[in-house]
Amino acid sequence: MEKRSLFYPLDQEGLTTLRIQYDWKTGNVFLQASKDWDEDFDWSRYNHDFYVESIKTRTARLLNDVETRTMYEKYGISDYLEKKDYSVIVCNSDYNPEKEAQLLMSLVDKRVDGVILCSGISNKAFLEKYRKYQVPLVLLGRTFDSSVSDASITGDNVKGSRKAASYLLRGGNRRIVYVEGNTELSGSKQRLEGYQEALREHGIAFDKSLTMSGEYSIEFGRKAAEELLEKKVEFDAIMTGSDLIAIGVISGLLDAGKKIPEEIEVMGFDNIELAEVFRPALSTVSKPHYEMAQHLAKQIIRIIEGEEVGLSHMVVEPTLKLRRTTKERPYDSEYE
Repeated sequence: MEKRSLFYPLDQEGLTTLRIQYDWKTGNVFLQASKDWDEDFDWSRYNHDFYVESIKTRTARLLNDVETRTMYEKYGISDYLEKKDYSVIVCNSDYNPEKEAQLLMSLVDKRVDGVILCSGISNKAFLEKYRKYQVPLVLLGRTFDSSVSDASITGDNVKGSRKAASYLLRGGNRRIVYVEGNTELSGSKQRLEGYQEALREHGIAFDKSLTMSGEYSIEFGRKAAEELLEKKVEFDAIMTGSDLIAIGVISGLLDAGKKIPEEIEVMGFDNIELAEVFRPALSTVSKPHYEMAQHLAKQIIRIIEGEEVGLSHMVVEPTLKLRRTTKERPYDSEYE
């Protein structure tokens, strides 16, 4: 049976150019990206030179190193789709709407059966035009642009962040530092909103000096902790926008001789695999990434095959995974 292709673009740092290489044993194609891009280009004349068509099969794979959280999603998608005899093309748009648009357009020529779009940016104007190609499009972890998609599923970032902040506040913490990544991304804005809502609910004024932003990395988390200590900021807990940031924060605090959670409690966000094996094991906001991805994979197959998809747009409420970076409380089970 002929292999069919699905496109799964990722917003992670990584590939910007690829050399052209065809692996005759596996059928994999590695390619170099076109640099030519113009927002006002003529769609009808665009030659889609980004991909090389595989000679023997219609299978191509773009492989890149991605954050562990995204690997949950990737495997949730590929595990299901490969059983259905679909191949998965993984691409990286690096949080760049122009790159995302270029990738999407390039696959029109490849005649992919569908697109699973995982992104933290909005590209609605482009996607509205893209719909004329009638390629089934579903969104993973993207709370906007649903009006130009066939289906979507995402975790509720606001509720997850509010739940984490409320848990820390309920435990007696009053000066909670919030450390986030790229504030231009929708998820970042939503997590900040949840943090602010929790403060209001507990009668605490929002203090902008207790917020920091940078990038989703361990290195940034470490630098954030060092800066807080150097400036002698008073705080009793730290909430972060990702587990990677939290791990960096913990590393910086431990190096400075701070005791966790006795002196400072730390809460992450995402529940990546590293959160459980890191020491001390990280308390974090957890979403069922793998299950969400599998659900969306099933949805896009139904759409491709002309079936009814039922509830097409879903928002999943996160839970807290409480480990060793927060103190034990008698009401822990209410949050898990």
